Amino acid sequence: MNIDLVYAAFALAALAVFRFLPPAVAVLVVFLGGWIVLPVGVFPPGSSAVDFPYWITGLAVPSDMLFTKAWAAPAAALLGVLVFDRAALLRLRPVWADLPLVLWCLWPLLQSAGAAQPQPAGWVASLYLVGSWGLPWLLGRLYFATPDGQLLLIKGLVLGGVACLPFSLIEGVFGPVTYAWLYELHPFRLDGAARYIGYRPIGFFEHGNQFGLWVSLCALAAVWLAWTTPRGPRSRLYRGLAVLVVAMAVAAQSVGGILILALGVALLSASRWVRPRFMLAGASAVLILSGAVYVSGVVPIARIAKDTSIGQRAVGVFKSIGRGSFTWRIAQDQRLMGEAMKKPLTGSANWAWWRDKDMRPWGLTVLVIGQFGLIGLAACLATLLWPAIAAAWRSPRGSPWRMETLPFVLAMILGLTVFDALMNSFIFFPALLAAGALAANSALRRPATESRPASVPAPS
Repeated sequence: MNIDLVYAAFALAALAVFRFLPPAVAVLVVFLGGWIVLPVGVFPPGSSAVDFPYWITGLAVPSDMLFTKAWAAPAAALLGVLVFDRAALLRLRPVWADLPLVLWCLWPLLQSAGAAQPQPAGWVASLYLVGSWGLPWLLGRLYFATPDGQLLLIKGLVLGGVACLPFSLIEGVFGPVTYAWLYELHPFRLDGAARYIGYRPIGFFEHGNQFGLWVSLCALAAVWLAWTTPRGPRSRLYRGLAVLVVAMAVAAQSVGGILILALGVALLSASRWVRPRFMLAGASAVLILSGAVYVSGVVPIARIAKDTSIGQRAVGVFKSIGRGSFTWRIAQDQRLMGEAMKKPLTGSANWAWWRDKDMRPWGLTVLVIGQFGLIGLAACLATLLWPAIAAAWRSPRGSPWRMETLPFVLAMILGLTVFDALMNSFIFFPALLAAGALAANSALRRPATESRPASVPAPS
C-alpha cells in the first residue's frame, strides 16, 4: 500500500474530526488515533524478508526512515489546529522548560557545522525532531496545560488503551497478522512474538515492546482515573475500563511493560507517605547516576555476566524464565559503548554509527549518545524529566486517588517512559503530550498547603 496516500487520506480525515469535535478532543483523537491506526512508515527495502532487521532503530531519532507516523500524526493534528483554531497559537507563551526541547530539536543543525558528512543532513534531522518531538509538545502546551485539559488527556490515554482491544483479541491468538492485512508484512512481526501463552500483539505499532509499553502506561492512567472518580455510574464505567486495559497489559505478556505498570502503581501508592518531589527527584538522580556508571563502563557488566559465577547464574535465571532478551540488550549496549563514546560530547552526527559492527544497541540512550553525544542526550532527557520533576515538586503528600495528584500521574508516565528508554528505542510518544502539558507550569514551587482543596473537577 502507498504510504503517501495513507498519510494524505489521514490528514483529510483529521480535518473532518476537527470540523465536528472541540479542538482539544480532536487533537487527542487525531494524535492517538494516528499512532494506533497509521502504518509505521516506509521501511527499508528487504526488512520484512529477514527474521530480525536490527538496523531499524525506531522513530524516536532520525534515521533512514524519515517518512513516518511519528511526525504524520502530530502534523495532521496541527493542520486541524491551523484550520479551525488558529487563535490557540496566539495564546502560547514561552517558558523555561521549553529550552531543552528547543536545544534537542536544533542540536542536529548545530552539530552538523562540525561534522564532515552528517547522516541525515543536520537540517533534515532537526526537521524530523521538530515534527516527532516538537509538535506533540506544542499540542500538549496548547490544549492540556490546564487541570481540565490534563484530565482530558488522562481520559484520552485510557481510551487509547481500550482502542487496542482488537489487536489483543486477534493477535493474542493468531500472532501479529493485522499489519500485513492492511499494509505489508511487519519487519518485527517475529521478534519476541511468541509468549508463554499465545502471542504478544504488535498492532500497527513499531514493535511488540512498544505495544506492551503503550497498553501498560494507558492502564496506569486507567487505574488512577477509576479509583479517583467518585462512586456512581461513571466510576463503575471507569473501573470496568481499567480492568479491561490492565488485563490487556497482562495478556500481552510484555514483562517490561507489566513491571512498569506495577512500579507506577506502587509509586503512586507510596505518595501517601512520601512526598512526590522526593520520590521522583530521587528516582531521577538514581537513573542519571546509574546511567552515568553504565555509560562510563566503570562497572564491567558484560564481563561480570560472562566471567563470574554470580553473573553466570543471573544470566541463567533470566534465560530459564524466557527473559534472555534482557541480558542480550545489556550485552549489545556494552559492546557498542566504546564506539558510541568516540565523540562523547557532540556525537558522530551519523544515525548508523554502529553499522560496521553488524549490530546495534537496543536502548534509546546509547543510540542518542552515538548519534548526538552527551549534549544531545542531556537535552533529550531534560525534555521529559524537567516537567516531570517540576510537577512532582509541587504535588502534596497524601492519598494518590484524588484529583490533586493528576499532574503527578502525568509526571509518573514521563519518568517511566525515560526508564523504559534505557532498554528500548520504541518509546511511548503520548508522553510528549504530557511533557508539554506539564511544562507550562514548570516552576519549582512549593504547594501552598497540603490540605488545599482539589483544583481539578471530578471526572464526568
